[in-house]
Formats: sequence, C-alpha cells, structure tokens
Amino acid sequence: MITAAEYDDVLQINLCRYPEMMPALTVSAYLVDGLLIDTGPAHTAKELVQFLEDRELDKVVNTHHHEDHIGANKLLQEQRGIEIFAHSLAVEKIGLPAVLYPYQEEVWGYPVPSIVKPLGTRIGTKKYMFEIVHTPGHDRDCICLLERKSGLLFSGDLFLGSKPSACRPMEDCRRIIKDLKLVQSLRPRLIFSALGSVIADPKERLEKVVGNLKNLGRRIHDLHAQGLNPTEIRQRIFGEESPMAPRTQFQFSSENLVKSFLNGDH
Repeated sequence: MITAAEYDDVLQINLCRYPEMMPALTVSAYLVDGLLIDTGPAHTAKELVQFLEDRELDKVVNTHHHEDHIGANKLLQEQRGIEIFAHSLAVEKIGLPAVLYPYQEEVWGYPVPSIVKPLGTRIGTKKYMFEIVHTPGHDRDCICLLERKSGLLFSGDLFLGSKPSACRPMEDCRRIIKDLKLVQSLRPRLIFSALGSVIADPKERLEKVVGNLKNLGRRIHDLHAQGLNPTEIRQRIFGEESPMAPRTQFQFSSENLVKSFLNGDH
C-alpha cells in the first residue's frame, strides 16, 4: 500500500505491505527535485515503481543498507536506468543477498541485490545541493542528507521517538546521541524521517530526545556500577521486556537498548 503527502517541494511516499498503514511497519521514502531518498521494502517495490512512473526521477540515494530502504533498487534500475548511491560502507552490502530474520522477511521481504555507487560529500539536483552527513549510530553506513539553504534534512532511521525503550543489536545509543547532537548543530528547519515523522522547527524535539537518552544512559550506568547485569537493569528500568521482542526474535528489545549503552565498558 502507498500513501503520499506533499511538503513544499518534497513528496513523502509512505510504503507498507499491509492494507492499513501501521506506524511500526511503514517506511517513508522521499522524492525531491528528481532525487528519491530510499526505495522502501521489497514487498512494495512494484507499487513504488508504478507510482513513480510519470514522475521525474533522476537518481536515488539509500540512507543505509537495511532491507526496508533498498527494496525497489533493482526494479528501478531495470525500468528507469537510474544511478543509485549510498555510503561506501553500504555499497558491498547492498550488492549481496540479504540475510534476514523471519520477521524481516514477513514485514519487508528480501531485496534483490543491486549495484550502487559510493557517495561523495554531496549530491546535487537541478535545484538543490545536499550535503552527506555520516550518522553511524543506527548502523555504520547510515547517512542523513542536509540541504543547507532550505533547511531540509532527511534523517533516515536516525530520528527516534522521544522515549526510546528498545533497539536492535547493531545500534549504538551513545553514538546516536552524538549523531543527534550533530544534527542539532546543523539547525535544520524541517526533518523528514524514514519512520514517517515530519518535524517542523525541530530544535526543541531534538533537545528532548538527546536529554532523554542521556538520562537513560546515566541510569543504566549507575545500576551497572551497583553490580546489576543487563537483564536486571532492564527489569529495573523497563519492567517486562518490550512486546516487540518475541515478535522480532528478540532483535528489537529493551535489553538490547541496555546493552547498547554498556558496550565498550569494562
């Protein structure tokens, strides 16, 4: 299923395999001045290509290699002959068959491997020049795109909810705090998230997320210093495990969030 919304020159394209748009299972791609940012999951690839059929499309950028962001790459290359770009750390991963957990296969599907080119420090369209901002907290190859003059920032999966309570094993919450502070310093006017949020004047929202993450990190480290292990810390702070944990083979869990803050500690 596809729905769309316009924000000035930006077209938000919401993609979900299910007949209703469920927030946790929906991915947003963005089309701005002929540049498509992410291509969504494999399950909606044909719908996306059809949706874009009569629209100007010159090039694609993948914000990272995860399966819900690259699913229509191959089909767009075959049918539109366009170039696709991603961070250099993502290039090889996007070109290889994905290895997915059952929940990922069910919700998003297996992307067909595609050939992408490494991004430089910026990428241009007819009207805009986007700076590439490396934000490796969610995964090592993640980027944001900033158009400095207009204040538009496309954040991929970086932008979190105000009170995160779970994450996946590859996420580095301490690095995410640094990424969010970097985004703060860029002073964007609008943030477009792959999670579907469009945040106007995001200064206060960013400050709140950073503050909440810092406070959570302090609580986790204080409890760890008292001798509690990650399971005990999770129980103390969050209580029962996130309902998402068993549904995602415990890839998306509160305990992973605790461990993320403790990674690298001795």
